[in-house]
Amino acid sequence: MMELEQTVSLPRGGAADGPLLGREPGMAAASARAFHELCSDVKAALDIDIPQPDASTLPVRAVQSVLARLWSAVLGETLHCAQESTTSPARQLELLELLGRIRGIESEVAEARIRRGRTDLRLVADALASVREARTVHDFLSRVPEAGCRLGFDRVLVSQIENSVWKLHTMCVVREPRWADEIVAAGKARPPQLDGGIIEADVADRAKPCLIFDAQNSHRVDRNLIQVTRSASYGIAPLTVHGKVVGLLHGDCYHQRRDVDETDLTLLSLMAEGLSHSLGRLSMVEGLNALRENVDQLATRPPMFPAEAAPAVPLGEIPPLTAREVEVMELLAAGHSNRHIARRLLVSESTVKSHVTHLLRKLDASSRAEAISRWLRRGAAAR
Repeated sequence: MMELEQTVSLPRGGAADGPLLGREPGMAAASARAFHELCSDVKAALDIDIPQPDASTLPVRAVQSVLARLWSAVLGETLHCAQESTTSPARQLELLELLGRIRGIESEVAEARIRRGRTDLRLVADALASVREARTVHDFLSRVPEAGCRLGFDRVLVSQIENSVWKLHTMCVVREPRWADEIVAAGKARPPQLDGGIIEADVADRAKPCLIFDAQNSHRVDRNLIQVTRSASYGIAPLTVHGKVVGLLHGDCYHQRRDVDETDLTLLSLMAEGLSHSLGRLSMVEGLNALRENVDQLATRPPMFPAEAAPAVPLGEIPPLTAREVEVMELLAAGHSNRHIARRLLVSESTVKSHVTHLLRKLDASSRAEAISRWLRRGAAAR
């Protein structure tokens, strides 16, 4: 795929003006009041210091954690009182009632999380639907960042991977298109190499999403880009076609001044998975269209004279290969994949890809098959 760049601005009413969709919301007002009253009653009944956070703004998972601590404290007191003959029935009834209230609020919280999950799935489905009208890979990728920002991210970047090079394609920064321009320009000026040094190389090798925190001080980031983006944390999800990582999807919550979390990464990963299916279909359609155009041109306008073949590099002039390159070339000639070669040589798959790139250049070959042919011819000539 070609390296292209484009930026998109999100109109007002986008992620920054709406709810924080990538973050679990607090409880409903009625449930929050019930939670607050429960904390007060447990504190009074057990005479212990219990913090009373605002459940309307506290993430649901944090509320669940507080409820779990309340349950342990009340249950422990209930069991203790059951062993004491002097405990009054009223006291036992009070503790049992508190346990029942805790379980009731826990059920409300669990139901809220299920509803939230369904809402997130609908949001991802709507975001994917907004890019399905694209008819080319370029147009498709150009629409992706804006759709991603509508999930609650402030900035979304989509990029391609070609010959172990991370190539920025399109970025959306909510209401700041110029900043998106600067970031894409910085990435194009110095395209990062996915040689294992940065976290994006791990995502490309393992085809698994990840979160990165304290990015400004991390040694696993591209320093050129991190200075321009000023990111503190971000999520990365791979775009795959036929099992191969062909691109990356980045998202962060810069304007919200918060770190991305597992919920954000789940949304980003769901979107990347859906995008990958559409990207695979578009890539295949583009390839078939290109093949059909070539066939049509040959059928309707045959060349007057045979095309002169480009002169091949004489076998004796092929630059010498290193010992490691010879090992890689022999395994390539034996029909092994990059992943299998990486396992055989105990190196990363990105390192193998880098060796293959160097081999293609040295052998003046445009494909692996041509490189293998030249290698085998050189071996036969040597014999």
